[in-house]
Amino acid sequence: MATVDLKELIVYQLAMRVGEDVWSLTVGWEWVTKQTVGLEWTRSADSIAAYIAEGYGRTSAQENSRCCYNALGALFQTKTWLEKAVARRLVTDSVARELYLKLDTLRLQLDDYIKTLDDNQSSAVRETSRNGSIHLLPLEEFFHPRTPAWNN
Repeated sequence: MATVDLKELIVYQLAMRVGEDVWSLTVGWEWVTKQTVGLEWTRSADSIAAYIAEGYGRTSAQENSRCCYNALGALFQTKTWLEKAVARRLVTDSVARELYLKLDTLRLQLDDYIKTLDDNQSSAVRETSRNGSIHLLPLEEFFHPRTPAWNN
């Protein structure tokens, strides 16, 4: 597997974008609104990328997968806070639709990423070389290419 930077992971980039979007929506709210919905919504949205990053830094696919499941939980929590913000008329319908679309896309990407990690974990048990080292399947489809040579 190629060594790549966390910031090249597409699912991480979208999670970071969602966190920044929520922050920009809530930062100007009045104190009571910010302390109730805003704080919780921002924490859950920021947690998605934070859990992905934590998993990326782990030493095994199983640990990475576990952190990504936590990210998935934070994503659902973020959606719940979005629903509350819509119900309380704190965001416009057009802003909510755009954020729902990003969250749905992020969920699909995160599901695929977790599946790849889980598949790699089960493949790692089967694909062991003679010296006992483990060969994981490539995760390149989840990364932006660094150079044109990446695709060769």
